[in-house]
Amino acid sequence: MLRKLRKTVLHQPLERLLTARARQVLDLAEQEARAQGHDRVTGDHLLAGLARLDEGVAVRTLDSLGVDLGGTRSRAMSADLIRLTEVARHEAAGLGHRYVGTEHLLLGLLHEVGTEALGLGLQQARDQIIRVLHGDAL
Repeated sequence: MLRKLRKTVLHQPLERLLTARARQVLDLAEQEARAQGHDRVTGDHLLAGLARLDEGVAVRTLDSLGVDLGGTRSRAMSADLIRLTEVARHEAAGLGHRYVGTEHLLLGLLHEVGTEALGLGLQQARDQIIRVLHGDAL
């Protein structure tokens, strides 16, 4: 069953898998890139989109871990959004989810840029996301 779910998530068009909030964050990231005169959307713009949205599992996770999105943006500049969304899709499949949400975008970003971008590890974020999803976050 899990194998079939992973295959489904990995082979569906990304647009069909994105939650409404994940779409909003990606739209806000694109707006941020354009406003800055950039022709490429990066992880830096994704963080700006998360900060502007200010809701969703990724934001609740970061808040619960004491991460301030305002002070982290420039460290994620090099992460390519296309690669990041593919990693997010794999993160969703790995967690057994049939969708790609803001939490998976966050995991994709951490996977691509490492712990220095936000000051927390990939596994730490993954564990906290699970707690937030289950309502167990502090």
